Amino acid sequence: MVYAVFFKAEFKRQFQHFPQDQQDAVLAFVETFQQKGLGDFTKYTGKISPSWSGLSEHDPIYAYAKANHLWHYQIGIPIYTMRHDKYQTSDYVLHFQWRWGDSSINLVDVCYHYRADGTFHLPPEVYLT
Repeated sequence: MVYAVFFKAEFKRQFQHFPQDQQDAVLAFVETFQQKGLGDFTKYTGKISPSWSGLSEHDPIYAYAKANHLWHYQIGIPIYTMRHDKYQTSDYVLHFQWRWGDSSINLVDVCYHYRADGTFHLPPEVYLT
């Protein structure tokens, strides 16, 4: 199967200005996806999760993340931390759009996992176009 990766317009514009370590981390994720897809998350160093996971179905953030098929990958920036025996986490995540079972993803942004107030960061709508 062929696995395709697309860069959303804002992500594509910003990617060229990312520090080298962030570009390398994104491209390592892309390479793994193109080789393995998302059928087995254990093929990835960092944790992969739907961005609505753990939220109440009545939470507007849940609705936004689910409606936009937002997922996130613990990208290893600045480093990976082993907090669980099955996966590693990091301070930064790569947000992407993926419909379960599809063979393509859209890269959306790389951002700090949590905001200063402790809420989970989600990309604004402008990043989804």
